[in-house]
Amino acid sequence: MMNTEDLIVELGIERLTPAQQQSVIDELNMRVGEAVLGGLSADQVKEYEAIINGHQEVISAWLKANDPGYADTVAYQQLAQGFEDDPDKVPADKVYASMAWIEKNNPNLSQTIAGIKADLKASLAQYRA
Repeated sequence: MMNTEDLIVELGIERLTPAQQQSVIDELNMRVGEAVLGGLSADQVKEYEAIINGHQEVISAWLKANDPGYADTVAYQQLAQGFEDDPDKVPADKVYASMAWIEKNNPNLSQTIAGIKADLKASLAQYRA
C-alpha cells in the first residue's frame, strides 16, 4: 500500500492545496472502487460487503477457506500490532480479509490501478498545460 505523500508525488499534485490533493485522491479511490466492483457478480458484492461491514462469521469462513495461514503472515501481524491497546482500531482480520478478498477477486488489480492512475495523471496534465 502506498502512503499519501508518495501518491501525491506520483500523481504530480504536490503543488496543489491540501484540499485539492484530497479531492484528486478521492477521485482516484472512487475510480478504483468502481473498477474493482464493476466486474463482480451480485454474490461477490454481497460477500465483500459482509466482510467490510464486519460480519465476523463471513470473515472467519472466508479466511479459513481462502487463506488459512493468514495469522502467520507479516501483513496480518502488522495490522494486528497494537490492536489490543486501541479499542477503536478496526479488527485486523477484517482489514486483512478485505484486502485479501480484493486481491483474490481482482487478479489484475495492480494493472487496473496503474491504468487508472495513468488516466488520472493525463487528465490532470490537461489542466496544467
